[in-house]
Amino acid sequence: MDDLLATETVEESYRKVESINVSLGVGMLTLDCGRMYFVVDERLDKMLNVTRNLIGDGKNVLRISRFHPDLANSRGSEKGTQSIWLSERPGLKNVPPNQLSRLTQNVASFVKGNPGAVVLLDGIEYLSLFNDFQRLQMFIEQMNDIVMESHAILLIAVDPRLFDPRSLARLQRYAEIVS
Repeated sequence: MDDLLATETVEESYRKVESINVSLGVGMLTLDCGRMYFVVDERLDKMLNVTRNLIGDGKNVLRISRFHPDLANSRGSEKGTQSIWLSERPGLKNVPPNQLSRLTQNVASFVKGNPGAVVLLDGIEYLSLFNDFQRLQMFIEQMNDIVMESHAILLIAVDPRLFDPRSLARLQRYAEIVS
Protein backbone atom coordinates (compact mmCIF):
# COMPACT_ATOMS: atom_id res chain seq x y z
CA MET A 1 0.00 0.00 0.00
CA ASP A 2 2.81 2.44 0.84
CA ASP A 3 4.41 1.76 -2.55
CA LEU A 4 1.14 2.64 -4.29
CA LEU A 5 0.89 5.95 -2.41
CA ALA A 6 4.53 6.76 -3.17
CA THR A 7 3.97 6.05 -6.87
CA GLU A 8 0.90 8.31 -6.99
CA THR A 9 2.78 11.10 -5.21
CA VAL A 10 5.67 10.87 -7.69
CA GLU A 11 3.30 10.83 -10.67
CA GLU A 12 1.42 13.87 -9.33
CA SER A 13 4.67 15.79 -8.98
CA TYR A 14 5.42 15.57 -12.70
CA ARG A 15 4.04 18.43 -14.71
CA LYS A 16 2.68 18.01 -18.18
CA VAL A 17 5.36 19.05 -20.66
CA GLU A 18 4.17 21.97 -22.74
CA SER A 19 5.42 22.32 -26.29
CA ILE A 20 5.39 24.95 -28.99
CA ASN A 21 5.73 24.42 -32.71
CA VAL A 22 7.84 26.77 -34.80
CA SER A 23 8.82 26.82 -38.44
CA LEU A 24 12.44 26.46 -39.51
CA GLY A 25 11.56 27.59 -43.02
CA VAL A 26 11.87 24.04 -44.39
CA GLY A 27 9.84 22.22 -41.74
CA MET A 28 8.31 22.38 -38.31
CA LEU A 29 10.16 22.02 -35.04
CA THR A 30 8.54 21.11 -31.72
CA LEU A 31 10.19 22.76 -28.71
CA ASP A 32 9.42 21.41 -25.25
CA CYS A 33 9.31 23.88 -22.40
CA GLY A 34 12.03 23.31 -19.82
CA ARG A 35 14.54 22.19 -22.44
CA MET A 36 17.75 23.47 -23.97
CA TYR A 37 18.44 23.12 -27.69
CA PHE A 38 21.64 23.52 -29.69
CA VAL A 39 20.74 24.82 -33.13
CA VAL A 40 23.44 23.86 -35.63
CA ASP A 41 23.48 27.02 -37.69
CA GLU A 42 26.50 28.48 -39.48
CA ARG A 43 24.77 31.69 -40.60
CA LEU A 44 22.00 32.14 -38.00
CA ASP A 45 19.27 31.63 -40.63
CA LYS A 46 17.46 29.02 -38.52
CA MET A 47 17.63 31.21 -35.43
CA LEU A 48 16.18 34.16 -37.35
CA ASN A 49 13.26 32.03 -38.60
CA VAL A 50 12.60 30.66 -35.12
CA THR A 51 12.74 34.17 -33.63
CA ARG A 52 10.23 35.51 -36.17
CA ASN A 53 7.83 32.69 -35.36
CA LEU A 54 8.17 33.05 -31.60
CA ILE A 55 7.53 36.79 -31.74
CA GLY A 56 4.58 36.20 -34.06
CA ASP A 57 3.16 33.79 -31.50
CA GLY A 58 3.49 36.43 -28.76
CA LYS A 59 6.32 34.76 -26.84
CA ASN A 60 8.58 36.77 -24.54
CA VAL A 61 12.03 36.50 -26.10
CA LEU A 62 15.43 37.43 -24.69
CA ARG A 63 18.17 37.54 -27.29
CA ILE A 64 21.78 37.35 -26.11
CA SER A 65 24.02 38.17 -29.02
CA ARG A 66 27.36 39.38 -30.21
CA PHE A 67 25.40 41.65 -32.57
CA HIS A 68 24.52 45.11 -31.31
CA PRO A 69 20.73 45.28 -30.67
CA ASP A 70 20.28 48.00 -33.34
CA LEU A 71 21.97 45.76 -35.92
CA ALA A 72 19.88 42.77 -34.86
CA ASN A 73 16.70 44.87 -35.13
CA SER A 74 17.67 46.03 -38.62
CA ARG A 75 17.60 42.38 -39.73
CA GLY A 76 13.84 42.59 -39.24
CA SER A 77 13.17 39.70 -36.91
CA GLU A 78 14.12 40.88 -33.46
CA LYS A 79 11.62 43.70 -32.95
CA GLY A 80 9.72 42.94 -29.78
CA THR A 81 12.56 41.10 -28.09
CA GLN A 82 14.67 42.16 -25.17
CA SER A 83 18.36 42.12 -25.97
CA ILE A 84 21.66 41.69 -24.20
CA TRP A 85 24.73 42.64 -26.15
CA LEU A 86 27.84 40.57 -25.45
CA SER A 87 30.41 43.34 -25.47
CA GLU A 88 33.26 44.75 -23.46
CA ARG A 89 31.83 48.22 -24.02
CA PRO A 90 30.00 49.69 -21.01
CA GLY A 91 26.24 49.98 -21.19
CA LEU A 92 23.01 49.07 -19.39
CA LYS A 93 22.11 46.25 -21.78
CA ASN A 94 25.70 45.10 -22.29
CA VAL A 95 27.38 42.18 -20.54
CA PRO A 96 31.12 41.62 -20.87
CA PRO A 97 31.87 38.08 -22.10
CA ASN A 98 33.98 37.25 -19.06
CA GLN A 99 31.06 37.95 -16.65
CA LEU A 100 29.11 34.72 -17.01
CA SER A 101 27.59 35.10 -13.54
CA ARG A 102 26.05 38.44 -14.55
CA LEU A 103 24.69 36.85 -17.72
CA THR A 104 23.23 34.00 -15.66
CA GLN A 105 21.53 36.49 -13.32
CA ASN A 106 20.03 38.38 -16.27
CA VAL A 107 18.62 35.19 -17.77
CA ALA A 108 17.24 33.96 -14.42
CA SER A 109 15.55 37.31 -13.82
CA PHE A 110 14.04 37.38 -17.33
CA VAL A 111 12.57 33.87 -17.22
CA LYS A 112 11.26 34.40 -13.68
CA GLY A 113 9.39 37.53 -14.78
CA ASN A 114 8.15 36.09 -18.09
CA PRO A 115 6.43 32.69 -17.85
CA GLY A 116 6.89 30.67 -21.02
CA ALA A 117 9.91 32.76 -21.99
CA VAL A 118 12.37 31.84 -24.71
CA VAL A 119 16.07 32.72 -24.50
CA LEU A 120 18.21 32.82 -27.64
CA LEU A 121 22.00 32.76 -27.35
CA ASP A 122 24.02 33.26 -30.51
CA GLY A 123 27.41 34.15 -29.04
CA ILE A 124 28.70 30.98 -27.42
CA GLU A 125 31.87 31.01 -29.53
CA TYR A 126 32.55 34.57 -28.38
CA LEU A 127 32.09 33.51 -24.75
CA SER A 128 34.58 30.70 -25.34
CA LEU A 129 37.27 33.26 -26.25
CA PHE A 130 37.07 34.90 -22.79
CA ASN A 131 36.39 31.87 -20.57
CA ASP A 132 38.17 28.56 -20.17
CA PHE A 133 36.22 25.53 -21.30
CA GLN A 134 35.36 24.27 -17.80
CA ARG A 135 33.85 27.63 -16.90
CA LEU A 136 31.86 27.72 -20.15
CA GLN A 137 30.56 24.21 -19.53
CA MET A 138 29.48 25.17 -15.99
CA PHE A 139 27.67 28.20 -17.46
CA ILE A 140 25.78 25.97 -19.92
CA GLU A 141 24.84 23.61 -17.09
CA GLN A 142 23.58 26.54 -14.98
CA MET A 143 21.52 27.78 -17.94
CA ASN A 144 20.04 24.30 -18.30
CA ASP A 145 19.06 24.27 -14.59
CA ILE A 146 17.40 27.69 -14.91
CA VAL A 147 15.47 26.62 -18.01
CA MET A 148 14.28 23.35 -16.47
CA GLU A 149 13.17 25.03 -13.25
CA SER A 150 11.32 27.87 -14.99
CA HIS A 151 9.90 25.81 -17.90
CA ALA A 152 11.48 28.24 -20.33
CA ILE A 153 13.18 27.33 -23.60
CA LEU A 154 16.83 28.03 -24.37
CA LEU A 155 18.09 27.96 -27.96
CA ILE A 156 21.85 28.18 -28.47
CA ALA A 157 23.18 28.71 -31.99
CA VAL A 158 26.30 26.64 -32.60
CA ASP A 159 28.64 26.63 -35.56
CA PRO A 160 30.30 23.21 -35.22
CA ARG A 161 33.31 24.38 -37.21
CA LEU A 162 34.34 26.63 -34.29
CA PHE A 163 34.69 23.90 -31.63
CA ASP A 164 36.73 20.72 -31.57
CA PRO A 165 34.45 17.63 -31.61
CA ARG A 166 35.21 16.61 -28.01
CA SER A 167 34.41 20.07 -26.62
CA LEU A 168 31.25 20.32 -28.69
CA ALA A 169 30.10 16.91 -27.45
CA ARG A 170 30.64 17.97 -23.84
CA LEU A 171 28.67 21.19 -24.34
CA GLN A 172 25.80 19.36 -26.02
CA ARG A 173 25.47 16.81 -23.24
CA TYR A 174 22.26 18.31 -21.81
CA ALA A 175 20.78 19.69 -25.00
CA GLU A 176 18.79 18.39 -27.89
CA ILE A 177 20.41 18.99 -31.26
CA VAL A 178 18.51 20.77 -34.02
CA SER A 179 20.23 20.61 -37.38
